[in-house]
Amino acid sequence: MTMSKNQQGSLIQTLRHRLSMTQEEFAHSIGVTVSTVNRWENGHIEPSRLARKAMQNLASQAAIPLDLDSDAAPLIGHIGKEA
Repeated sequence: MTMSKNQQGSLIQTLRHRLSMTQEEFAHSIGVTVSTVNRWENGHIEPSRLARKAMQNLASQAAIPLDLDSDAAPLIGHIGKEA
C-alpha cells in the first residue's frame, strides 16, 4: 500500500525544506515545473515514477533518508548542516 497524495505532498515539502530550497530551485533540480511541485505539495497530483526517482537521488546526495513508496517512516532522522 502506498501513501496518499497528501502524505506524499507533505513529505515532498519536508524534503524541500530540509534541502533549504525554494519550490523553483527544487523543481529545477529534478526537471519539473514549479507548478508541478506546488501541485504535489498540495496533494493535487502524485509525482511520476521518474520524478520520485529524481527526488530519491537528490535526497541521497544530501544524505537524507527518503522512501516515497512506503507508509513506514518515509523520512527518518535529521541531518543537520555543519558550520
